[in-house]
Amino acid sequence: MPDPKNPLARLDRQEILWMAAILKDACRERLEKNLVSQEFEERLYQRGPVEGRLDPRPFLRIWEPRYRKFLEVATELETWMAAEDARSVADSLRTQFHKAPGNSKRKARALNG
Repeated sequence: MPDPKNPLARLDRQEILWMAAILKDACRERLEKNLVSQEFEERLYQRGPVEGRLDPRPFLRIWEPRYRKFLEVATELETWMAAEDARSVADSLRTQFHKAPGNSKRKARALNG
């Protein structure tokens, strides 16, 4: 029985896989936006400080490694989940093959490698 306090319990496996892909894309977009903002701010501040405006460059630099880390973790999560999904599909097919009438042990050994 799923834990009612776990928000992921409301999602099936495919929806969780989609969510991981969305998370990965969002992290990539955030990193790209950060890098573009850093480049823009560097060009802007080459002309000198902007009066009445705080320099955002230190904060942008602080967040860049975090965004890279988030993207790396989200990518690994999506890859891991896709591999687990592929593995479970292969196991399911193997089980169905073994259950099929008329399959010899030799055919089963051939499927398992």
